Amino acid sequence: MNTIQELPIQNQQDFWSMLYMHLGKSIMEICGRRGEGAIRHGLHKMAEDDGRRFREECIKQGAKTNLRSLYAMGCACSCDPRVRTKTLCDEEQVHLWETYTCPLANLWLDNDQAFLGNLYCEENQHGIMMTYTGGAGQFHTTKKILCHRTNGCRPDNYCRFAAYYRPANVDKEQRTEAFSDGSVNDEALPKPFMSVQEELTAKCIRTVKYLTDAAEEHFGSEGLCAIALGLRALVEPTAAMMRHYADATLSKDIEEFAAQNLPVSLDTAKDDLWTVYGDERSRELFLANFSVRLKRALSLEA
Repeated sequence: MNTIQELPIQNQQDFWSMLYMHLGKSIMEICGRRGEGAIRHGLHKMAEDDGRRFREECIKQGAKTNLRSLYAMGCACSCDPRVRTKTLCDEEQVHLWETYTCPLANLWLDNDQAFLGNLYCEENQHGIMMTYTGGAGQFHTTKKILCHRTNGCRPDNYCRFAAYYRPANVDKEQRTEAFSDGSVNDEALPKPFMSVQEELTAKCIRTVKYLTDAAEEHFGSEGLCAIALGLRALVEPTAAMMRHYADATLSKDIEEFAAQNLPVSLDTAKDDLWTVYGDERSRELFLANFSVRLKRALSLEA
């Protein structure tokens, strides 16, 4: 059982899962099956941006840009304390791991949105791998909690991930940058460069930005309408979650509770990361269609 001190991170993670789910669901409902391409495009671009960040940070910290360094920075899955994983192989060229409990998958399955969940899982790590390795890496999923088989076989009850990055697939310069001479020095591994709180905040902001960009690129004003309606649909479940856990923890100040349990401020001007990871349009969409409405739903000043 997790402690009450871990509840804010869990709620912040659930908020991101709901944010992505409602945006993706709205795109699919309004734009049809072609919406899948837009969602995949937005998720992949967001992951590619992550891959660049991880690579730049490795170089900045003076570490080798191999798989041990990548996963030492915590790019796999989620920082949520409810996640249970086991690393099977942690080497410069190979990283294998399994995930046995996943709050993202649980939330998406509970809302009958395994399809959207699979889009995220398929695009996220693959996109990171592509830019981190300059297109030379490979990523595979062979088991998925979100895979509900319909051919008579039992559904998967865990996820299995495999990442590969081979020296033979890169030129001499990249090989020297990425791989050691055979010695292993844990002290040379890079450290995570963002706090859990900052990472979740950035993830929410970037999800709004990249899905907004992709929806508009694929569908124009119809895509922007889908984003706005998805943000509006997010208001009530978020308000319900805040009210439920505030009551369960005997928190009397709902505004203070929301500030601690949401990864983004209801006053977007207070989130400086909107200028780093988002843009003015995504900030305005979020403010008008979510923040203002959530304040009203929680009986706070709009």
